[in-house]
Amino acid sequence: MTGDSTMRNAQDRDESDLASMGLRERKKLIRLQRIVAAARQLFIDKGFTTTTIQDIAAQADVGLGTLYLYAKSKEDLLVLVFKDDILKMIDESYAAIIPGEPLIDQLMAFFDGHINYHLKDQTLSRTVLKELSFSTTEQRRQDIDQIMNSTYAKLMKLIERARRDGRLDKEVYTGTMAWSTFALYYHLLQGFLCGFHTEVEFRKSLRNALAALLT
Repeated sequence: MTGDSTMRNAQDRDESDLASMGLRERKKLIRLQRIVAAARQLFIDKGFTTTTIQDIAAQADVGLGTLYLYAKSKEDLLVLVFKDDILKMIDESYAAIIPGEPLIDQLMAFFDGHINYHLKDQTLSRTVLKELSFSTTEQRRQDIDQIMNSTYAKLMKLIERARRDGRLDKEVYTGTMAWSTFALYYHLLQGFLCGFHTEVEFRKSLRNALAALLT
């Protein structure tokens, strides 16, 4: 499917969703979409640190009071802006896995999608990961939970399938294994984004760490 047809399908879905809503809900959704689009563009163009809430409100053509109805802080807004991107990336990373390959190759394929996503803008990724690490508000906790639940669900599927197919001899608790694999990836990702490892070193260290965990 081409990019144009994908975009048209997404627009058709958005229009269908809007048509099924009442006038008030429709206006709220349109306003939220405007705020998210404005924040995303400003975070990319100006950087998170130099972008202010006032900048976002002006770009989205809404009052500060209205903006605060959707996000209580710039940090909450950052997570809100990139949550859907990250959820989509998680789904695409999982879809790229080749069934039947060794579990370590499947895990690396899953995390390769994550790594490639963060390579696009490492500075912004550092900021997003920092805010994902500290859920200081209820809104941010809910967004982070959604991201992590999606990640762990897919890792657990990979591990359970490998166990069922006889590709995982080690007796492990699925939840603990899923958490451990993500913890290894996340720890090394932080080091990479902070400049402690090159991309090559990052990928090599991740594979070696996963191999040690699985044996």
